[in-house]
Amino acid sequence: MERLNIVPGVVVLSGRQTMIVLWGEGSEVIACPLVFADEAQHRADHNLDWHELVEAGLTRLDVRCRAIPCQRQVLSLRAIGRVDEATVQRLRIRARKEWKHRFQENVPSSRTRAKSRYLGKTTAVWFDGCSMNSRREERLQMG
Repeated sequence: MERLNIVPGVVVLSGRQTMIVLWGEGSEVIACPLVFADEAQHRADHNLDWHELVEAGLTRLDVRCRAIPCQRQVLSLRAIGRVDEATVQRLRIRARKEWKHRFQENVPSSRTRAKSRYLGKTTAVWFDGCSMNSRREERLQMG
C-alpha cells in the first residue's frame, strides 16, 4: 500500500468521489467522502478549515468531510493531496461516533414487537458489534 502512496491522511479520488483515507491495511482502505457545502447537513459531517482544504490539494473550499467510513480497493484510488495527522485523528473520532450511532439505531429495544416471520428477509452486516446494513462494507474493520 505504501508503494502506491495511499496511506492514512491521503486525499484520494475514487471514481468521481473525493475521499480522505483514515485507515489502511493491505489492498484495502477505509476512507470518508468529501461532500459539497450545498448538500444537506448530516450528523456525521465535519467542517474542515480552509487551510486544511488547500493543503489537501482541493480546488474547491466549500466542502466538508462526511465521517461515514467506506471501504475501497487501493488499486481503484488516485492520490491527489494530503491532510495532516491532527485532521485524520479528528475524523477518526467522528467516524467512530457515527459507528456507535448507527449501532444504537439498529439495536432493537425490549419494547419492540417481534417481527413476523413472513416479512421479507433482510441481511445485516455485522462487525465489532455494529451493523452497517450494507454488502459493500461487509468486511469493514476500523483500526
